[in-house]
Amino acid sequence: MLTKWRRIAIVAFLSALVTAGSLQAQTARPQIRVAVSTATPHNTPLWVARDKKIFDKHGLDVQLIFVSGGTLATQMLAAGEIQVAAAAPASLLSLIAAGEKIVMFLGISNTSPFTLVSQPNIKKAADLKGKRLGTARFGGSSHTSALIALEHLGLNAKRDGIIILQTGLDPERMAALEQKALDAAMLQRLATKVMVGKGYAPLLNLNKAKIPYQNTVLAAKRDFISGRPKVGEIFTRAIIEGYAYTFNRDNKQAVKEVIARNLRLRSVEDAEDFYLEAQEELDRKPYPTAEGTRTVIKYVAEQNPKVASLKAEELIDSSWLKNLESEGFFDRVYGGK
Repeated sequence: MLTKWRRIAIVAFLSALVTAGSLQAQTARPQIRVAVSTATPHNTPLWVARDKKIFDKHGLDVQLIFVSGGTLATQMLAAGEIQVAAAAPASLLSLIAAGEKIVMFLGISNTSPFTLVSQPNIKKAADLKGKRLGTARFGGSSHTSALIALEHLGLNAKRDGIIILQTGLDPERMAALEQKALDAAMLQRLATKVMVGKGYAPLLNLNKAKIPYQNTVLAAKRDFISGRPKVGEIFTRAIIEGYAYTFNRDNKQAVKEVIARNLRLRSVEDAEDFYLEAQEELDRKPYPTAEGTRTVIKYVAEQNPKVASLKAEELIDSSWLKNLESEGFFDRVYGGK
């Protein structure tokens, strides 16, 4: 038989367990796993939101997971291993055409960051005929940008015998140019600056050409959008605060430190060009664009005809951004800066 004091002790112990469990349930933070598919300064607001504890301030447990390539990121999204993918729409479209219920809710990069850079002896578009052009993976952003660039220059890879090769990321493509294994390559801002400084020719800067193109987005399954609307809106709110922190020139040094850390640069000063790229190419109101998405659909459909039936407007859900704008959040968070 239990003594009176032992019964009191047991009751107190059980009460403590219940209270601890209740407190834990109350303090548990919603978790969002985000796969980031490329190391680019366009991701600076995401890195800032994490490194400057903005996600924490909003009560979110956000994990940024770097994966190699948009295809893997979107496959993880389709499999339910992550809740959000930061990836090129080009890698999403075939999955959506096959029946995956995925939508884009924020436009991280609404323009192509690539320049078509060629060997010094290639001075005009016609000189590319019969030549080798390097991109990253087929179907990815650099590959799609290559097709756009060729058409803009009046060229067609098949008709003009231009061989498009998968030759890795910017460092690999730069090395291939120097070794003359490539006649031209799609390069991002800093790689372009380096190669032009060595005498290579910038035939077409897609950003300056103002060609509509949806380069990178945040995407989620429709059931995340509809099933966790408050969590998604808070997540989006935190990211916009990351944008505001990035755009505030008073934070330049801190933002460069974030970029240097996440791009694993040798020094903070090496982040200067990447900082300028973020300042110039990020949008203060990062709505995904239907016009840019239609451009992606057009070129991906050449490889996968099923994609042609997709409607750009149906692939975009900007409800969280619209809610923030309607309450005046953008004006408040930017505060004129």
